Amino acid sequence: MTIRKATVLGAGVMGSQIAALLVNAGIKVQLLDVVIDEEDRNKLSKAGYDRITNKKKSMLYDLNFEGNLSYGNFDDDLVEPSDSDIFIEAVKEDIKIKHDIWTKIRQVAKEEAILATNTSGIPIEAIAKVFESGEQERFLGMHFFNPPRYMKLLEIIPTKNTSEETVEVVKQFSEDVLGKGVVIANDVPAFIANRTGTHAMADIMYRAERDGLSIVEVDALTGKAIGRPRTGTYGLSDLVGNDIAAFVVGGLMKDPSEQPYFHNSSTLPKLLEKGALGNKAGYGFYKKEGRKRLVLDPKTMEYVEPSKPQLEILSHFGRDLTENLDVIFKAEDKAGKFLWETLRSTFFYAANNVPKAANDYKDIDRAMVWGFNWKVGPFQLWDLMGFDRVKERIQAEVGELPEWVANRTESFYKEGDVLENITPIEDRIEKEIWKDDNTTLSVINTDQLLFKFHTPNNTIDEGLTKGLIKAVDELESGHYSGMVIYSDGPHFSPGANLNMMKKAIELEEVDTLIGKTISELHEAVNRVRYSSKPIVTAVRGRALGGGAELMLASPYVVAAAESYIGLVEVGVGLIPGGGGLAELTERVMTRDEQKASKMKTLGAVITRIASGDVSMSAYEARRKYYLRGSDDIIMNADKVVDVAIEKLTYLTKVNYIQRTKVNFPALGTNFKAVVEGQLDSMRLGHFISDYDMELGLAIADVMTGGELPEGTYVNQEWLQHLEKQHFLKLSKNQKTFERISHMLQTRKPLRN
Repeated sequence: MTIRKATVLGAGVMGSQIAALLVNAGIKVQLLDVVIDEEDRNKLSKAGYDRITNKKKSMLYDLNFEGNLSYGNFDDDLVEPSDSDIFIEAVKEDIKIKHDIWTKIRQVAKEEAILATNTSGIPIEAIAKVFESGEQERFLGMHFFNPPRYMKLLEIIPTKNTSEETVEVVKQFSEDVLGKGVVIANDVPAFIANRTGTHAMADIMYRAERDGLSIVEVDALTGKAIGRPRTGTYGLSDLVGNDIAAFVVGGLMKDPSEQPYFHNSSTLPKLLEKGALGNKAGYGFYKKEGRKRLVLDPKTMEYVEPSKPQLEILSHFGRDLTENLDVIFKAEDKAGKFLWETLRSTFFYAANNVPKAANDYKDIDRAMVWGFNWKVGPFQLWDLMGFDRVKERIQAEVGELPEWVANRTESFYKEGDVLENITPIEDRIEKEIWKDDNTTLSVINTDQLLFKFHTPNNTIDEGLTKGLIKAVDELESGHYSGMVIYSDGPHFSPGANLNMMKKAIELEEVDTLIGKTISELHEAVNRVRYSSKPIVTAVRGRALGGGAELMLASPYVVAAAESYIGLVEVGVGLIPGGGGLAELTERVMTRDEQKASKMKTLGAVITRIASGDVSMSAYEARRKYYLRGSDDIIMNADKVVDVAIEKLTYLTKVNYIQRTKVNFPALGTNFKAVVEGQLDSMRLGHFISDYDMELGLAIADVMTGGELPEGTYVNQEWLQHLEKQHFLKLSKNQKTFERISHMLQTRKPLRN
């Protein structure tokens, strides 16, 4: 079954976001809600529609998509037979209301329509009672995580009567069309992610109060050091809502079989009595007063200025999670024992939820990574800490583990295992041509090359550029049909290696070290740009600075919809130096438009780059010329490399035409003066600093052709020459050094 039309029942916060997600995926959506005003019968659904299509803060990737969204109400629009392929209900968590809505849907839905509820707190089986047996085969839970656009996790919860075909159709639709990471959950309270996540949160709060650890200490201990969000436990509770955490725990504790695993915090109920729900109320465990962030003192229930944690174990933690876990396992101090005990509790609880909540233990890990932003799930953590020693210690300190773990003699994961529901590309590689510290070149599908870069944090550095030049040489000289470029991890590339830049400036070797690097980078991107055989680049997450420039050079791109692309070098006191300005200028100036239109477009591009603007989706990147109409955008970020390979296969079957170097007229010094006026207005309005103004003028000089009169023909080679001149000059400026140093120290831009 192909799903092309959907009806979303309930236009509140969640329903509206689900509708927007569906529209973004190309689905035609009808958004319905209850009638609350006879004078304006579509009041609620129209409000949801307006939130989705708000021109200033649209939920849509492209406002042109709004033609696929309509709205109405339960009374007027559930009368005639519906041609929707799927109904997704997201109304109030009240079973009577849900039953009333589904009773109406039964009268109008076509026989093969899929019926889904987004409930998080009512058993799916209880809602299913409104349906007859045949209808129950098509009914299940689809629990999206908030916000649905950004949260990868989708829990599918079948009932005992849901058909396998329905589960498979919804799973494939959710992964391939909506781009979600799907886990199959059993119909138990809080399903998988919420029960595991709130258990960990509640357990940490209980043990912290027992051991006398402060809120700030606990958040320092339970954040990045153990592979969890940097907010820490209390900060995360404030973020999701303290009332929500308490509600989930309360619901779980109604089940007698869950009670042994949970202990109540004494502080949380007091906060709820005060209305301290967290960020949405303005205060919870933390409270912001002006620029100050205060923290709750549980003894007095007053907010005080936080003190920096002085726990010795924190000094032993680094970026290596495995080493941190080893420190915890061997710790004898109070904080270390606290961490071990709460991790032990999480491991034990997760083990006991197989097969109760999930039939596959990997689905628990997937749920926590995709739904709670843990770096790794509980069973992955267990492996990292040491499968055997953790198992033995839990059995000695807590008691018997479930039989499926007790009888297990090997770790939960083998080398190369991934959480994603895909076959790893590495498993399909037929031959490895080379692999070094920075890049790997391999063969797939007999004659296709895969170029993977795995530099530190996927930065653009000398190792990458040399490897790329060598890879294009191999492509063009060998019997290969084309090449795919990709990188490891959730982000394509954050840009240049700033540590190398800083070192070169300190050594006063800007012209030699940085100059050589820019020349090599220009050579690399030009080899990609003008390759005689097709090259496709797979992009996901952040593609910034030099990463964006590498992408811009690629003849074809397959980008995840959630790709964040921009030339952001001004944030470190530089301009793009890898051919990005030259490529964007050519894209604008070779368009079949009047000169006035080109001037307007190029002016907008210059000011965006001068302000460090980043496109917040691939569709926005297309509107801003980072992507072209010939580039493909897909919803599932896990599949960008697979689709890039398929794109390459297609390109090798058609008449691929190599790109050639072109000349185009520069807008020259007169237009540069116009742009200077625009930048000065931004400076006077305090949108950019004086130094930003200087950087903006350098960008304008490159993109208008330098000191040339209007109409002089230029090409990318000339503009790259100007890029390099300005880049080297700016690299010698003290303000640029200050910006680079500040970024490396704080990971935040300095506007000096």
